Amino acid sequence: MALRSLRPRTDDTTPPAPTDDPLKPEATYIDATCEFAGQLRFDEPVRIDGRVSGEIHAKKSLVVGEAASIEADIHAESVIVYGSVDGDICVKHKITLHKTARVSGEIQTAGIVVDEGARFKGRILIGEEAPEAPTAAPTPRSPKSSDGAPPTSVSSA
Repeated sequence: MALRSLRPRTDDTTPPAPTDDPLKPEATYIDATCEFAGQLRFDEPVRIDGRVSGEIHAKKSLVVGEAASIEADIHAESVIVYGSVDGDICVKHKITLHKTARVSGEIQTAGIVVDEGARFKGRILIGEEAPEAPTAAPTPRSPKSSDGAPPTSVSSA
């Protein structure tokens, strides 16, 4: 079963995915046999162990399992990464990169926890709000000589 709820069922003898993460029992689970391309939106906590490309929007927590391979931009309340993410991550509260995490992209978050061994390539913006993009191109600065004085120009006649 690729996409299922973690709610206990009386006819389901398969145990839910291991949860040492803060997922509620009613969270959605996408297992390692699932591949998805497109835009995913979740109102409840979700754990992904499969392959996803595109965009992920989670109103609550998102757990990227160790077997997961995600090539997507992520927007969520909180994110816990055990697997691989290639894309930008925008988190309202906190992102946690566990020792098995492999992340490439830009992270915008209010808080971050990085375990020893986690791999990250990109840029991290920490704070409640992302910085605004400049409205005009910056004015180029004139180069200075090693003594701090502006360079002199020489013209030939």
